[in-house]
Amino acid sequence: MRYTTRGIVLNYMKYGETSIIVRIFTELFGKQAYLVQGVRVPKAKHSMALFQPLMPLDMVVYHKKHTTLQRIIEAKCHIPIGNILSDLKKATIATFLTELLHKVLYEEEHNEALFQFLLQSILKLDELVDGHELFYLDFMLQLCRHLGLGCNAAAEMNEQLVRSGFSGKLDKSELALLDALLTKDMEDIKRPSRQSVRNLLAGIVRYFQLHIDTLDTLKSLPILQEISG
Repeated sequence: MRYTTRGIVLNYMKYGETSIIVRIFTELFGKQAYLVQGVRVPKAKHSMALFQPLMPLDMVVYHKKHTTLQRIIEAKCHIPIGNILSDLKKATIATFLTELLHKVLYEEEHNEALFQFLLQSILKLDELVDGHELFYLDFMLQLCRHLGLGCNAAAEMNEQLVRSGFSGKLDKSELALLDALLTKDMEDIKRPSRQSVRNLLAGIVRYFQLHIDTLDTLKSLPILQEISG
């Protein structure tokens, strides 16, 4: 059947000589794979620019239950995110977040709260002037909650990391930052050091891995760590 839905691009892969398969987290159907035909030719109906990481789309799609590959009829930008695409740091964050989302999102059904969280986070990243490292750390912790992974207190999270043999033990300042992010009490938190951001980032990734067996190495993590802080 034919449906109108919004979606957020996760990634794409080339298919054949002129087409792509793009993975999109949609408002109506959760994570889906779509065939976009003839997009890699001059004067294509849809521009490849539409399928960049985190691009919010308005789409008309054919959707059939129990089908692994759906089809896009029409697609256009829902809200421009030019700052994410043109800013190297924001583009690096977007690449990391889409890789993480692709590996942790399995829902193939409607989840309005999760979709709205992702959409609002994208708009926030696009408008962000400073505090990039706090943005993606906070995003990951909120995503944990949307996925039902707990993560309600810094001490609880740290205990799980220690039991797992996590090598990057968090110090007092890093635990204080983690607690502030979890409780949204950032008033007395100073800008974290580059090393603290790296350690906390590694700890949150490890926490995801403890709860999601299929989450293996994130190829974009070293690049994000390089720009952290």
